[in-house]
Amino acid sequence: MESASQTVTRLLNQACAQYPGGLRAVFTAIREKEGGSARSESTFYADLNPNPTSQGKLKVKDFVACMEITGNVDALRYMVSLFGYSLTSISCVEPDAPTVEAEMLQDYPAVVAFHESVQAFKRGEAEYETVLARLEGALLDLRQTAAIARRSEKKE
Repeated sequence: MESASQTVTRLLNQACAQYPGGLRAVFTAIREKEGGSARSESTFYADLNPNPTSQGKLKVKDFVACMEITGNVDALRYMVSLFGYSLTSISCVEPDAPTVEAEMLQDYPAVVAFHESVQAFKRGEAEYETVLARLEGALLDLRQTAAIARRSEKKE
């Protein structure tokens, strides 16, 4: 049975192998991005070996760079699942307001409704499912604000 770190390495290796040009293309992109500070190609390959003969020393900056270059976040998705979390892509969220400011104004009612449901739950006047439903509604509105803010940043 492979360890969590081996699974992460295997998933990252697969992402790089499936990238056009494979591991070499990912390494080249990292070297171009970092200049002379990138490690050697053989060290990079050794650190991404899913069946190492010794423990690799995959650096966080290489881990992040591989995900940025390949666009594949399966290794990160696996890591957060180990702690009971899941990833939600903001790029999948469609804002329903034309501007960041308008989107932010839409957040207030959902956040207030969530807070009110928490207070009602504490008083015994609401079910916990209501709290969770209001939380999801608030998170959706907040994600829409984050998404439109990110998109407007990229346009500038």
